[in-house]
Amino acid sequence: MYREITVSPDTPMPKGYAFVPKGTAYKTLHCRKLTQEAGESLYVVVDKKKTLGLRAPQAIVSAVHSKAKDTLATRRAAVQKRDDADISKATTELQKQFPAIPGADKGLVLKHGFKKHSGRVGRTGSLPLHKKVMLAVIAHIRHMHSNYDALLRAGQPREAARKATWKTIEGVMREWGCNESRHQPVCRLQRIR
Repeated sequence: MYREITVSPDTPMPKGYAFVPKGTAYKTLHCRKLTQEAGESLYVVVDKKKTLGLRAPQAIVSAVHSKAKDTLATRRAAVQKRDDADISKATTELQKQFPAIPGADKGLVLKHGFKKHSGRVGRTGSLPLHKKVMLAVIAHIRHMHSNYDALLRAGQPREAARKATWKTIEGVMREWGCNESRHQPVCRLQRIR
């Protein structure tokens, strides 16, 4: 009967089991799925509330490692195709919102704001694309076209530095073609602090 049991790293390894570290979603997902299908117990290794990985039957872990190796190129190609499609959509939206953005700035917004595994606004799944683009542009302008970072280095609090640079950000956004009459309500954001 399948059960998930939480254990510490110090708990002895069950006989016939192997450890799969957290970090490769393909491996942990398939180890969990195949262990469940086999009706075996799965051990989740947790240390100080942080999941370190799984302990699954050795035969399953070996099969998953082998399948992961065999499918790696195909999986990477699929991820690259999705990433390319996401950047293409972001590029189209960026050009729509900011038709006069200089090419160098466009490249930097896309490269920095939409970088994978960065935790940046362009990678969040909780916002629609038009907002992600807008916030990525605002962040880019704040850091590259205003004295925001200098204000922070001088000891100004973050909120005060954001407020002090907002007019500059709005001005650059207008220069790049974002205006309220053409892009309502996209450009009519509250001052983001």
